[in-house]
Amino acid sequence: MSALAIMTVATGCVQEAYVRTVIFRVDVSRVPDVRSVGVRGADLPLSWQQDTPMVPVPDSAGLYTATVSARTGRLVTEVKFVVNGTFEFSSSQDQGNRQVRLPRTTTGGDTVVYRAVYDQR
Repeated sequence: MSALAIMTVATGCVQEAYVRTVIFRVDVSRVPDVRSVGVRGADLPLSWQQDTPMVPVPDSAGLYTATVSARTGRLVTEVKFVVNGTFEFSSSQDQGNRQVRLPRTTTGGDTVVYRAVYDQR
């Protein structure tokens, strides 16, 4: 294979990356004695090993939020919320992750607000 063909194959698969921002909002009002709320995920800056802390939304009953930004070419990422150290869906048969769809746009509109209720699909 020629060097030009190899270079074309190698560079043809690269997705352009853009800064994407996700604002996570999770309702934990049905969980008793909430001490900590976090989000974990598959793509940096999130990780499956450590919570990204979420903070209470002022003047709300049990709503928490966190904002993360990253440069990525992905259109979907996976996350789970964690309350008091417990992953959501851990006691049900459905232990799958949540999927967050990221925008396709390359100019503006690069922020997604992802709303969820803890432990509910």
